Amino acid sequence: MLLRSMPDLSPANTQYRSWFYAHWGRENCLILAHSREAEYERYRQRLSIKMASSGRERYFIDARTVAVDDDNYLILNEGRQYGSVIRSDREVESFSIFFRPGLLDDVFGAVDIDSESMLERSTASMRRSPEFLERLNPHDATVTPVLRFIRHHIRAGVDDERWYEEQLQVLAVRMLVQHRNTRMQALALQCVKPATRVEIYRRMGLAADFIHSCYDRDIGLEHMAAAACLSVHHFMRTFRKIYGVTPMEYLYRKRVRAAERLRDSEKFSMQEIATRVGFNSRATFYRQLQRWGTADLETQGRSLSGS
Repeated sequence: MLLRSMPDLSPANTQYRSWFYAHWGRENCLILAHSREAEYERYRQRLSIKMASSGRERYFIDARTVAVDDDNYLILNEGRQYGSVIRSDREVESFSIFFRPGLLDDVFGAVDIDSESMLERSTASMRRSPEFLERLNPHDATVTPVLRFIRHHIRAGVDDERWYEEQLQVLAVRMLVQHRNTRMQALALQCVKPATRVEIYRRMGLAADFIHSCYDRDIGLEHMAAAACLSVHHFMRTFRKIYGVTPMEYLYRKRVRAAERLRDSEKFSMQEIATRVGFNSRATFYRQLQRWGTADLETQGRSLSGS
């Protein structure tokens, strides 16, 4: 099931709805579409992975909102209920893959699972495949290349469902490998209990998701720590251990990356770009361009600062 436009599931579109739900949830579904405005109500979905380009697609998961954009991808577990929305003044490319029932289980044995995961599999649930951490994952060398490879072929007009099935098998293995690597990072934290390490890692992911989703707002340490449900001091110390930078440095880096994309794709002035990505101070914007930006953008930043 391959779609190159957003599914129109309005009640008036009876024939399309009938066709869509005859296939939905029974086979793989790949959706690569462009839209400035789209909205889907909360619905219980299959295991899926999301990407977005040239803008943001917001997902509503439980009581939080997560924005997928050019910097990351999102995995949502089997049976997860969520909705999504795109609201943009330019077209956003939305890419979603929904896996057919059992595909992840089919490839689970191909991954060298660590002993703790094996124990979880045999005692914590009857399912063979693991629960993914539902957090924004920065683009990486494991999952992202396969996602982009599949997206390239959809753009090129390839419609071979058997070929896509093969690629989704590869993608599922990469997702499991990345899941294992993430758990190993979590278990490397200096906490007494493994479960505590995983929970702390999960909470830091919630804070990182908050930064990625709200970077263009006036947010500070207290907001980030609240997203992780931790004190500011504990949050700052742990965040730096995991991400290698302070929370504010992480925020500024995100803003500069967003500024670079606006510079490349739109005709905004540097002052407009600074405001759009959340920099209220021109001096702060310039300093962060010097640290995180490309040389070309830094040159424009000097002009903005008047130096």
